[in-house]
Amino acid sequence: MKKMTTLTSALIVLASFGAATLSSYAVAAPDPKKIEERKNRKSSAVGEKVGKAIGKAYELYGAEKLNEAIAVLSDVESSNEFDMAYLNRFLGNMWAAKDEKKAINYLRQAIKPDVLSFTDQAAALRLLADLLLSDKQYNEAIKTYNQWLDFTGEKEANVYLRIASAYMEMKQYQKVIEPADMAIALQDKAKPNAGPYTLKFSAYFEMKNNKKAIEVLETTVKIFPSEKRWWTYLAQFYSIEEQYDKALVTLEVAAMQGMLDSANEYKLLAQLYSNANIPYKAGTTLEKHIKSGLIKKDKTMLNSMASSFQAAREMDKAAQYYGESAQLDNDGDAYRRQGSSLILAEKYSAAVVALNKALEAGVQAKGPVYLALVEAYFYQNKFKDAYQAVQKAKADPKYARQAASWESYIKERASKNNVTL
Repeated sequence: MKKMTTLTSALIVLASFGAATLSSYAVAAPDPKKIEERKNRKSSAVGEKVGKAIGKAYELYGAEKLNEAIAVLSDVESSNEFDMAYLNRFLGNMWAAKDEKKAINYLRQAIKPDVLSFTDQAAALRLLADLLLSDKQYNEAIKTYNQWLDFTGEKEANVYLRIASAYMEMKQYQKVIEPADMAIALQDKAKPNAGPYTLKFSAYFEMKNNKKAIEVLETTVKIFPSEKRWWTYLAQFYSIEEQYDKALVTLEVAAMQGMLDSANEYKLLAQLYSNANIPYKAGTTLEKHIKSGLIKKDKTMLNSMASSFQAAREMDKAAQYYGESAQLDNDGDAYRRQGSSLILAEKYSAAVVALNKALEAGVQAKGPVYLALVEAYFYQNKFKDAYQAVQKAKADPKYARQAASWESYIKERASKNNVTL
């Protein structure tokens, strides 16, 4: 992808949701009276036959003999609805470690009659939802998580995070936002989880809503200041939205914290310095990391470095890197730029060498090369050479007028110095 001021506070964003949002997400608002009844209903005990089988299976399970434990329970039958629900839940829990689909089947049978204790029914619903999510049955997972929310009346950040994840997997990006916000609102502020922020950012990115994506990133750099990715993402998105001043400050902060470690990150930083009219830093950033080997020393980088130093009036460095660029592929135009930089550095003899190399390399636009040679020769008091270069520059209609103005000046100076042209 091709100055951060006030960043949005997560607390301000979340405050807008309030209690109404927290109670409105689930498919149906939990009924406190029914929840209380569920919690207070009399607990049942399994029959002797099922109880013995479960006890034996539990011993085997504890001895890490999972297959044997499952075998003990697989052929057990009972006409008692509670016994079968309890048995199916136990089997579902054991199969969860071996075969998700079988575990899902047993857990569905366990919760269907709704005869288990409040705690067991809630646990079965939660495990079923988690297994459905793992099995990529996203719609069913969302439905079951919402059943858990209604059944228990609880609000848990991780449940909303998983709902948001399911929507993300189904590419229903708009639906990711609300449960992700719920997860953010409910999570422990002392130990924030980056997951819901990642989902929100990803959803906005997929919806091509860069403004909202930036809002998320402006929050995450405050909540997770030591995590590099948020700083680099934010700088990149500021750049995409052409907020270059903010992008530069953001990336500078990351650099000061030692977070930048890739060639592309430093290339972006250099480009942002250039956009902000700070060419010297643009050049030195590239120079430092080319020398370290992080950034590959190729023609593009050499030309970028050279043009940055040229804009910063560091003509010696500009000439050096234009020369290195020219040598890579005998580039006449790069030799011409090297020559022009050397003239500005008042190194006229070296400029002549570079400019002649440009001609030897077959530079297409010869007019500006001859015109530069005029200047380089003139300031060495080589008036005959300067005059010859003027005649060649005049042959190019685009530069004939400039050449003519040099011609009269050369004649005057040559005459004063008793030089015959």
